[in-house]
Amino acid sequence: MKYIQFWLTLFILASAFFTSPAIADYSADQFVTISQGEIGGNPRIFSAKIYSQNKKLRMEVVIAGRRSINISRGDKQTPIFWTLMPDEKMYMESIGGPNAGPGGLPPEMHQDYEKTFLTKEPVAGIMTNKFRLSWKEKDGTRKSGLVWEAIEFENAPIRQEFFNNNEHLLLQLANIKVKKLDPALFEVPPDYKKITLPAKKPGK
Repeated sequence: MKYIQFWLTLFILASAFFTSPAIADYSADQFVTISQGEIGGNPRIFSAKIYSQNKKLRMEVVIAGRRSINISRGDKQTPIFWTLMPDEKMYMESIGGPNAGPGGLPPEMHQDYEKTFLTKEPVAGIMTNKFRLSWKEKDGTRKSGLVWEAIEFENAPIRQEFFNNNEHLLLQLANIKVKKLDPALFEVPPDYKKITLPAKKPGK
């Protein structure tokens, strides 16, 4: 369950930065490295397949041998997140509301959010525009990160870095393919059954 929660948290983060009306449709392999401190100790590497179309994002992962698919629909007036379980042909739905802001982003991403151009530099042989991201969280603390947008792939965010509580998070894309994607990738298949988790009891 902790890995599922990890991927859901990462998926929300990816939804915040991987989708934009200015970016063309693309698919890519995503590699996530989580390490300790600035020197990158104790690295853990995870992989996923992502598909991006404007404000829609699909992320496919394999957790303990089981496939899981997360879909973000930030294009809707009220953003929706779906978690699909292909083996069971079931899905869960999370509707945007108090916990989601415009475009499906967490509300803290909209508090004094800034994106500042730094320089042009290559990443894995691909020329990018490098930006610093900065935003204020609910508790008033300021967080920051870096994003490298691939110029030849119509500004797809090929690399991102964040630090949080002495933990370094690196997201990098590989095998990027810019092509028109089937809108059905961002829909729940009609034969999937919707399930709802029991509400938490007060104090739990």
